[in-house]
This record gives sequence, C-alpha cells and structure tokens, in this order.
Amino acid sequence: MHDISNLFGPWIIGFYAFLGAALAALYYAAPASRKRLGGTALLAVFSAAGFIGLRLLGGHAAGLGRLVEPAARLLAVIAAINVAGVFAFEVAMPRVGARVSKFVEDLALAVFYALGALAVLSASGANLSGVLATSAVVTGVVAFSLQDTLGNVIGGMVLHLEDSFKPGDWIAVDAYEGVIREVRWRQTTLATLNGDIVVVPNIILMKSPVTVLGRAAGGARWRAVPFNVYYDHNPGEVQAVLDKAFREDPPSGVARDPEPYCGLKDFQPNCAVYELRYYLTDFTSPAGTDSKVRLKVFYALSRAGIKLSVHNRSLILTEAAEQAAEKGARAEQERRHAALRGVDVFQALTEDERSLLARRLKPTPFAAGETLMRQGAVADWLYIVYEGSAEVRVHSGDAGEYRTVRTLGPGDFIGEMGLLTGEPRSATVVADGDVGCYRLDSESFRGVIAGRPAIAESIAGLLAKRRLELAAARETLAGESAARRLGAEEKDLLSRIRKFFRL
Repeated sequence: MHDISNLFGPWIIGFYAFLGAALAALYYAAPASRKRLGGTALLAVFSAAGFIGLRLLGGHAAGLGRLVEPAARLLAVIAAINVAGVFAFEVAMPRVGARVSKFVEDLALAVFYALGALAVLSASGANLSGVLATSAVVTGVVAFSLQDTLGNVIGGMVLHLEDSFKPGDWIAVDAYEGVIREVRWRQTTLATLNGDIVVVPNIILMKSPVTVLGRAAGGARWRAVPFNVYYDHNPGEVQAVLDKAFREDPPSGVARDPEPYCGLKDFQPNCAVYELRYYLTDFTSPAGTDSKVRLKVFYALSRAGIKLSVHNRSLILTEAAEQAAEKGARAEQERRHAALRGVDVFQALTEDERSLLARRLKPTPFAAGETLMRQGAVADWLYIVYEGSAEVRVHSGDAGEYRTVRTLGPGDFIGEMGLLTGEPRSATVVADGDVGCYRLDSESFRGVIAGRPAIAESIAGLLAKRRLELAAARETLAGESAARRLGAEEKDLLSRIRKFFRL
C-alpha cells in the first residue's frame, strides 16, 4: 500500500488548511448551503482524525490501517468535491447568471463522487477490474430489489430531459394540484393552493396524466369568478361597468392582456348569473387574487348603483323597521349636507341649493388599492370623502414613478376643476383602505348654476384666490403684482366655467 504522502504529497497540512478556509468563506458567501457545509466540515474532521490516528499508531498497521487509510482518503475527497460543488453551483454560476436544477447538481456530484471513489481505490492498490465486476453483480441485485425506487429515479431523469414542466409551473395530477417547488431524483414537491406541501413520487407523474394549468415564465391561467345580479339592470349595463373597471385598473395578479371581461353565464328565476373571466399571473395565490377580483366586482357595481343578488330576499315591514329606515335616511341627509358644507367652492350656495345638490350626490365606495382618479384622465365630477383615506400621487413621465403629495381624509374633496371646467386630472388618487365618497357630476350641478349664474363668479373668485395663494407660496408674490395676477386668474376661470356650463 502506498504511503499517505503518495496521495497528498508534502502539502497535506496545506490541503486541510485550504479546505478549512474555503469552508469558512463559503459559510458566509452561500448561506443557503450552511447545513451542507457543516456536514462537509465534519467529514474533513473525521478524515484528518483518521490520518492522525494512523500516524500515532505507527502509520501502516497491517489490520486497522488497511481500512482506516482508504476511508480517510475517501472522506477527504468527498469533502473537497462538496466544497467545489457549493462554490460552483451556489457562488460562481449565479454570479454569471447561470442556473442548473437540483437534479443536474446532484447528478454532477454523484459522478464526481464515483470518480473520486475509484481514484481512492486505485491509490489504495485495489484491483479496479475486479471491483467493477463485483459492482455489476451487486448493482443487478440492488436494481431488482429496488424497482420502485429506481423507477422514481429514472422518472426524475426523464422529467428533466423532456422538460414537460419545471419549478414554478402549476400542475394537476390525480387528486393533487399545486405549484411545483422542485423536481428531485425520487420525488416532485408541490405547494398546493391551501399552502400544503405534497411530495409526489416521480413514478406517479410518469404513469398518470398531468395537466399543466399554467406556466411559470410568461404564462397565465384562465379563471372565472361567478356572481349574481338582480334583473333591475340589463346585462349590457352590468358588463359595461365591469369591463371598464377591470380594463382601466385590474387588481394585482390579473393579466392586462388578454383583457378581463364580464360574461353572462345563466338565467335564474330571481337573478342573472355572470362570470368575471380573467387570466391569473400570480400562481402563488390564486385564491387571494380571486378575493381581490370579488372585491373589485362588489365596489364597481356599488358605484354604479347595481346590487348583487342573494339567494333569498324577504321584506319584513314593522313600525320599528320603518322608524329605523327614516332615522337612517335623516342621518344620510345630514351627512350629505355636512359633506357639501366642507367644500369651500360651494360656500356661495343657499341652503335650498345645497339641499338640491345633497339629493343628487351619489355614494361611491372604493376598495383598498383602487384608483379614484388617474392623472391626465378627463372626467367631469368631484369626489367628497366622508370615510377612510386616500393618497394623492403626482407621477413624472412614463416610468411609473410618483411622489405622494397629500393624504385625503373625511371632509376632503378632489376633482373640483374637472367638475367646473372639465380639466384633465392633475394627480392620481389611490385608496389607502376602504374609502367612502360622494360623487357630484357636472350634469347634477348644471341645474343649480344655470338657475343662478352669479354662483359662477363666486366660485371663480374662490378658485383663483386658492391658486394664487399656492403660487405666492412658491414665487413669493406680493403687492400689486399679486393683485393683478388674482384679477387675471379670476377672469380666466370665470370664462372657462361659463364656457363649460354654456352660461
């Protein structure tokens, strides 16, 4: 048997020093492989201990040495291969943008383990031809006794070679459905829609039909969310409201292309059955995306005054119920009056005019994350917030970057320039949570301002003053210059208001 120095040469101490330094460096460079690195360090310790023990016992004892020395060599080779594998697969390849699956990584390491074992046997003086012949017999016996296990391994190899599906794809096989987390030698791991982890043997994937419901890269899965609507509104109106809402502002996880759309599915005795059909892009939480879609359906229909149907609807009138309804109606009217009193551009209105507008306000709720208005859009209505909060965002360019300039709360209003002059929106407003608003459109306001055109002058004066106050803060205007600017601004606004309302 060759001396140990024949395998490692005079640099055996340097080998273990280098191995230890590499393990320490990789421990911080590849945190995901720390468990594996800990096992490798243990192998290196056992290998070094074997060599040290042989030296202390005289090196080449005829009995124990013939077993310990090859084992120590093999452990050292395995430790070196593991360090090289972690460096290659977890550090070097990701740095250059290359990635291989766990299966390929395991296969490469297995090949190097086999080559290392043969090298150790050869260095130990073993007859490789005899070893290989014996290995062939043993392999045949093992293959016969482990047919299912080998079937799983071969199935894993075929799945990788065919690339029928890969991690991130959404598949259904037998009673299981979920997103593939990884494909290994023996099994494929699925994360179900309920958050469970299912380990499916590869042989099942090879023998059973597999449905690929969605691809990880650039794929989308078609889904439908059903809901019922009373026959108070015709199908075209329901479809138009939802098509517009989802086209302009789809929830996260919903593909913009192909566009979501509302379809009429069925007719029931008391209601029509619809489906909001969309393509899912986030396979990690389809149920969560369905929930967002239902929320948007509810709020979009509520803003349009369309009620969702329930299976049973009964109407019970009692004296107490009538009193509660009257009390609720009075509270609603008081809330509308209070909302209008908080809008400074309506200070010139009389109580009668304010009451008329209060009756024309339209409750307009929004869900968290929905867009109340979008910068640059043209709309002729004003929102008065009475519940919740919303962010006012100013976007710059087409990059999607924005800056939050204000947070709206109860009593605030937005969109007065759109209501009074038809100007495009100057900012985007997004709901922080559930937001309750009243909407007043130009058609509802037209009757009031047409009955008393002098209101336009008061409103123009208030708007001009507010604009000049903002300009003065930025430009430090004062004296006659500010007065001249105020007069010019008021005339310009009054002219635009009269033109918009055709006064």
